[in-house]
Amino acid sequence: MSPISEEKAIITGRTKPIVAILKYKWLVLLITIAVIGLGVPVASKFGASRYEAIATILVSPKFIPNLTSERGMDLGSTQYKFYIKQQINMIKRSDILKETLQIPIVQKNWLHDEESIELAVERLQSSIKIKNKRGTPFLNVSLVDKKSPNLDIILDAVIGTYLKKNKAENLYDSDGRIVRLKQRRQKLENLIVSKRQSRTKIAEELGVTTFKEKSLNPYDDILIESTSAFRLAQRTKVEAKTRLDSLTDRRIGGKTILDVLVNEMVVNDSILKSHKVKLQTRRTELLTQMASLTEQHPSYNRAKQEIAKIERDIKQATEELAKDSRERLLGKNQAEIYQAQSIEDSLKKELDKQRNRAKHYSTLYNTALVTNKEISRIYRQLDKIQNQIDFLTIESDAPGFVRLDTPASTYLKTGKRKQILLISVFVALGLGIGIAILLDLLDNRIKTPGEVHKILGFPPIAWLLETNNNKDIEQLANDYLRRMALALERDWHVHDTDCFVITSVKPGAGATKLTLQLAHILSELGVRTLALEMNAFNSDERYKEGTTSKQGLTTLLSSNNSLAPELLIIPATGKLPDRLPIGEIQSRHLNTHGKLLDVLKQLKNHYDLIIIDTPPLLLSADAELLGKVAGGVLLVVEAEIITPGELRRAASLLERLNPPVVGAILNRVKVFRGGGYFGDLIEEYRTGNKKKSSWIKRLLWK
Repeated sequence: MSPISEEKAIITGRTKPIVAILKYKWLVLLITIAVIGLGVPVASKFGASRYEAIATILVSPKFIPNLTSERGMDLGSTQYKFYIKQQINMIKRSDILKETLQIPIVQKNWLHDEESIELAVERLQSSIKIKNKRGTPFLNVSLVDKKSPNLDIILDAVIGTYLKKNKAENLYDSDGRIVRLKQRRQKLENLIVSKRQSRTKIAEELGVTTFKEKSLNPYDDILIESTSAFRLAQRTKVEAKTRLDSLTDRRIGGKTILDVLVNEMVVNDSILKSHKVKLQTRRTELLTQMASLTEQHPSYNRAKQEIAKIERDIKQATEELAKDSRERLLGKNQAEIYQAQSIEDSLKKELDKQRNRAKHYSTLYNTALVTNKEISRIYRQLDKIQNQIDFLTIESDAPGFVRLDTPASTYLKTGKRKQILLISVFVALGLGIGIAILLDLLDNRIKTPGEVHKILGFPPIAWLLETNNNKDIEQLANDYLRRMALALERDWHVHDTDCFVITSVKPGAGATKLTLQLAHILSELGVRTLALEMNAFNSDERYKEGTTSKQGLTTLLSSNNSLAPELLIIPATGKLPDRLPIGEIQSRHLNTHGKLLDVLKQLKNHYDLIIIDTPPLLLSADAELLGKVAGGVLLVVEAEIITPGELRRAASLLERLNPPVVGAILNRVKVFRGGGYFGDLIEEYRTGNKKKSSWIKRLLWK
């Protein structure tokens, strides 16, 4: 057995672009259609022939003043960049374009039939492109349209309206006084926000919504209420102490109020009354009995003693009740005093806390009143600043920074629609094919025998194609099954291997079908072969076909069995070989009771070769158990289901068992058109002739 962990430089044959394209053909088609579908409108929009008008505007960094009393102004580097961006946005402003479209000649050359001014403005905005080459004072303004040849008239009109608006809105010393005033206004507004936040925090802490001059602090009322509650608690405590003193104060006759209350509770106690009635009844019975007896009679003395005991019990119960009632009355009054004292102490602490808070709250309340005054003062300053800004805005009759450098001129720009469509087709095909190949490469599931060889270190003894009801593939698959059966027969003759275990990496890999097919082919070759089901994990109904008995291997392995194994074997029928089902199972694991080797020994007396169908290696420990009793283990790997990691874990388990013979079978290998070796092999098997190479291969390798 080759080292499993060692990976050699083996060609796996995994990368097959044509197979990947055919596998994901609908995805490739969808991506191709989607990209071409996007390319058509792009080609229609950007590839058609169109008219374009270009004009140039000069934005000077120097401002020429209007008033002789004012000096000229130069824009700094940062201010100048900002000013250029401002002018770029201004040219495409909606109000400027809308005013331009009011000019009759512009309407004639730009508006479509029955098109509204609003739609024409939006179309004009999207058609105007403005660029400024870094480091230059020029704005290159272009206007593009497919139909109108007089775009120069429209662009000159737009620029004329923009220059007029710019002159009207260009504030003298805009980066001086106006900017400074706006900065000051922003600072004052930020200060208002800060003071409002401070006032809001005070309001949240005090629990008020407004602050008014000459109004009472709301916490004064809280302090008055706390003082009243404290005095009421003091009064309640005094009353409780007075009640306790009155209970122990002696009155006429030497008795206290407590004694009177206790006597009343004792007299009215229903339990004591009931107890006394029972004892008095018994006392009466004893007195009646004593009346009929002499003093010398033994029963007379017993009755007399019992009467004395009854009297003692009555006295004791009365005294205990009186004591308990006294303690309860005193305890109740003492508890009232304690409760009143606790309330008084708590209110005293709360009152002290409220007095301390009142000073703090009073300070905060006054601070909020001062903040109100400051906010009002700041608002008055803001009004003055805004008035100054409004005044300077009116002073806008200076020449400004901007002027027209080059009037607009129109030329025809030919389109490249065909080139764009052709590029979109190539991009669509490349993207679709690339994604299909990428998805195939990202899918790490085992697909080819070469991958099994690379992971295990030895090639699989067979690989079986997925038939999909294709007769040509079924014939080739049957031929490979026959070849595998002959290999098992040779191993039986050469190495005396008379027992093979077939297991799979995971469920559903076709191990049961393979077991039955191999046993059937070997039987046809003259080798007495038995298919033995030991898969307690998931038994198969094909083993039970032809019998209604529920007995099987589990019957032979039971501790009280005396049947001969050959009596439970189901004879071959059709394409099913001689087989022994597992029988009734109580769990998903096989309980052998130490009899498995004996049963196999008895079965070998009747069969040359036994093929054992076992559960998946990664899911059931039974496969490891049965691997120890078999001469060889065949591991079934399901193509496009098992990952390399799962196969490595299964191989590691087999390596630990170290059976004499280990083989791998790649099952359900899919065949695609354009699948290379598999497709060629099926074609050659069907025709019986060698397939001719394509003209490309003949050109490259001949």
